Amino acid sequence: MSSDYLTVKEVILQMLASPTWQNQYNSFVDEYCIYFDDDEENSIQQNNIFKQFQTEMAVVYDSFFSSLGLDNSDELQIQVIKQILNSDGEEEIDVQQLLALGDFQVFKAEMSYQNKRREIAAYQQLVDDEEEEEDDEEEQEVEQNPLAEQAQKMLILKIKLEYEQLQEVLELKQAMQISLDTPNQKKLELISQLLEVVQARLQILEKEEEGMQQKQQMTQDNDRKAKLLAQLNDLPLIDLQKEQEIFTKIQIDVDKI
Repeated sequence: MSSDYLTVKEVILQMLASPTWQNQYNSFVDEYCIYFDDDEENSIQQNNIFKQFQTEMAVVYDSFFSSLGLDNSDELQIQVIKQILNSDGEEEIDVQQLLALGDFQVFKAEMSYQNKRREIAAYQQLVDDEEEEEDDEEEQEVEQNPLAEQAQKMLILKIKLEYEQLQEVLELKQAMQISLDTPNQKKLELISQLLEVVQARLQILEKEEEGMQQKQQMTQDNDRKAKLLAQLNDLPLIDLQKEQEIFTKIQIDVDKI
């Protein structure tokens, strides 16, 4: 392995781990990932956000290579990224941020995944809020076992969100492989198989949503919580233990990729 290869690889990984890159990247994701919620009507807006992302992150990217006198358009960088992506190491996780800079599908998959992560955080806040309300009412007289079905649906919603997050992870991995000229075919096949399984489980949990979608002008946290609350009534009752076992098995398979 040439010294040039090792130098470029080291620069790439150092850049992706640097506070300069991470602060800029995380700040952008926090502000804009809410617009990546599988709504096709947002496609023009998503493309505009992608162009803005390229402009802002390219400044950081260029500065790292120019400071070392390296050409940031060198084909060697592409070879390094391909090699990292097709390896089995944790470095692949970092490279997705760099691939997102040059490929809209990777960018969209990454933003959708980050949005789903924040939805799960909003769900946890929703659970915490409900627990606080229950504590406040604990001393009051309670009617016959209320909220049992609501509590079960909250757990079903959690499983549904976890399935959706797995789907986003798989679609991100798939987009990262497809974006390269020589993708790892074995990984692609595994991803496709697992995607089919996850999508089948989601079909069981999902019902078609009716009515107007939430307006994105609301604050992000409130919008996510309102969206989650709106989903609760439409969730079917299922065997939670069995579904959790199925989910755990799928998650183990996903982690192996």
